[in-house]
Amino acid sequence: MDLKRTLNKWGELLGNPDWYSAVVSDIEDIRKEYNDKGEAEQNGVKNGIYDFFERHIRANDIALDEYPPDADAERKPIDTIVIHHTSNPPGMSRERLSAIELVRLYAPEFAAPKRAEDAGMKGRPIYSGHFREGRQVFWPYHWFVRGDGTVERLLEDDEIGWQAGSWDVNCRSAAICFDGNFENARPLDVELAAAARIIKEHYPQVAHERILGHREVNPKTTCPSNLFLSSAHHRGWKNDLLLLLK
Repeated sequence: MDLKRTLNKWGELLGNPDWYSAVVSDIEDIRKEYNDKGEAEQNGVKNGIYDFFERHIRANDIALDEYPPDADAERKPIDTIVIHHTSNPPGMSRERLSAIELVRLYAPEFAAPKRAEDAGMKGRPIYSGHFREGRQVFWPYHWFVRGDGTVERLLEDDEIGWQAGSWDVNCRSAAICFDGNFENARPLDVELAAAARIIKEHYPQVAHERILGHREVNPKTTCPSNLFLSSAHHRGWKNDLLLLLK
């Protein structure tokens, strides 16, 4: 598949309410075509797609629902924390994160809603119901932890993040994401201390056994790390995080 030609086609569709239907189908075809290619080639295509959507999010020319239903009507008291990593190079901008999750999370869900009660979403413009500076954002996380230990608030606690792979957990959890790829690495001490500080200051009511890695909620992913959980060979860095909370 010629990526440049595909992106040009998408550019002509973005004003349509259901632009995402073609995009989701095309991305699946691209994934199949590049499945046996090298990592560099796969990353090049992936970044090309994300670059495209980041540009159009900045240009504000994607058809989105301006007056969506209350996207957070099912929000429950927070009793769970879910830990993530971006699995991308550090330094991700908020616009980049929004573009990635628009494509990765929202587009597939609107193209083929999983829950019967969401069937009405299909065919209508995508919405998150989360606005910043007059524009919708598609962040799945409540907090971002940067490599130097600084933290950024993304979603507010009364907003549901589409992040856990379980709607029930989404509705009752806050998501903390490390900015970087920790698939086979441990966050720095300063990053773990920052995450612990978020939990202590904002979610003291959450029991330690309800502090979970994304992989503990959704077994289809290894997020936030292959090294998060303890094994016979090493002590997982989840242990280090929990120790900081004592």
